[in-house]
Amino acid sequence: MENSTENNNLQVEPTNKGGAPTGNQNGKKGKLFYDALRLALVQEDRKKLRNITEKLVKSAEAGEPWAIKEVMDRIDGKPVNTTELSNAEGGIFKMVVAWEK
Repeated sequence: MENSTENNNLQVEPTNKGGAPTGNQNGKKGKLFYDALRLALVQEDRKKLRNITEKLVKSAEAGEPWAIKEVMDRIDGKPVNTTELSNAEGGIFKMVVAWEK
């Protein structure tokens, strides 16, 4: 009887798709919008982008919470999510979950 754990013909082909099926176009849709938005914002010596940025900063200065959050997220990055867990003896475990691009 042949050993079932041996397979000399097993080959894995490398792929750079990260598991996405061949021809998967899901990411392309968002990229098209991103490219069009970026193009619109940088035209005319980036005037539109500067105007939006100035309005955001003015809103943050006026105390708008959403604007303050946006400015802080852009400058310092979004905060890392933390969760505290306790064991039977009351000790605290801390788990940090972070996403990187």
